[in-house]
Amino acid sequence: MPPGSDIFDQDPLPLLVLNFEEQGIDETDLPLVAYGDMLFDSPQIFGNPARNLGIACSTCHNRSDVNQRLFIPGASHQPGAIDVDGAFFNPIFNDRRDDPIDIPSLRGLRFTGPYGRDGRFASLRDFSRNVIVNEFGGAEPTPLMLDALVGYMLEFDFLPNSKLNADGTLSEANPDAAHRGEAIFNRPFAGLGDRSCASCHVPDANFLDRQAHDIGSVSPAYSGARAGALDTPSLLGTAYTAPYFHDGSLSTLAAVVEWFDETKSLGLSETERTELTAYLETVGSADEPYEKFDAENTAFRLTFAELATFASTLDTLLPRRDAEHILLLTDTVAADLAADASTMSNLTARPEVYALAERLAAVGDAVRDDDWGAAEASWTAFKTEADAIEERAF
Repeated sequence: MPPGSDIFDQDPLPLLVLNFEEQGIDETDLPLVAYGDMLFDSPQIFGNPARNLGIACSTCHNRSDVNQRLFIPGASHQPGAIDVDGAFFNPIFNDRRDDPIDIPSLRGLRFTGPYGRDGRFASLRDFSRNVIVNEFGGAEPTPLMLDALVGYMLEFDFLPNSKLNADGTLSEANPDAAHRGEAIFNRPFAGLGDRSCASCHVPDANFLDRQAHDIGSVSPAYSGARAGALDTPSLLGTAYTAPYFHDGSLSTLAAVVEWFDETKSLGLSETERTELTAYLETVGSADEPYEKFDAENTAFRLTFAELATFASTLDTLLPRRDAEHILLLTDTVAADLAADASTMSNLTARPEVYALAERLAAVGDAVRDDDWGAAEASWTAFKTEADAIEERAF
């Protein structure tokens, strides 16, 4: 890793909102989704150097959102940005263009297609394969892996925002300035081709139109180039995803308003700019944007619960004698469990977590030896020991 790199999760950690959880469904009852959750956190699906560096989908997309601190010199021009088609991750996919992009949020992914900053992929499955194989040099994923990964990501939901009604309009309780900004947002402007901001960021469609537009934010690569169209991003949750635009060139929502006002000759007064900004900040806010931790409800407790959920898919995979997908899981989860144990607050329970990681690794070792009886025994022991340690795993 180049000196000065930072691939740790951002702090505070974004809150993950999953559709099935909000409906009271336990992830352990959704083995395909749980396996996809594991893959989203697994460096094993990528090639080197990403795999050896421990980089996974979740490294850039913390808890389905963004990682504003991620920075790799030579591949990032600023924190929160990465050039995924340069020479660093997969030289054969190097497009010879220095074009790092601001990491996009994946919240509400099932509503935000087409995929990619310029909307080049109609299918989330095709987009995911491209990330694994081309951008990060991984081996061809199996159909089950793609089914699981897509199934998991389609559960990503937007952050709840009680300041918005179901149709995307502002609730009455919002400040007058935000309501005046809402009127500006819906006002047609000659500089926008007699359209409004809401023509593309449609309030009752999650502030999306699922189209690509050239708004002039991309410098032409050559004379006559028509390659500046970018996919319309949602405005939901944007209060927590600065900077803005595909290249992260604008640091605040106020700067976004100023850019449109100046480049599209909207003719806004200073007051109107402030009101439109207040509206965007309201739309982009959330009731609870970040995970909350305390002395016992620690980041490790959250991690432990997630890893145990990932492992629960062995109840499905072991009876099928699915060695390939079992080994991918055990190699991922056992290593993560051992590594994350170093962050525990409850030091007296740390040796038990290390032993638990070894127990899961033993499942993989037995599968490699084609000893399915031993694999089943180690898995049964893992479940018993995990239940016993759960309250002390913080």
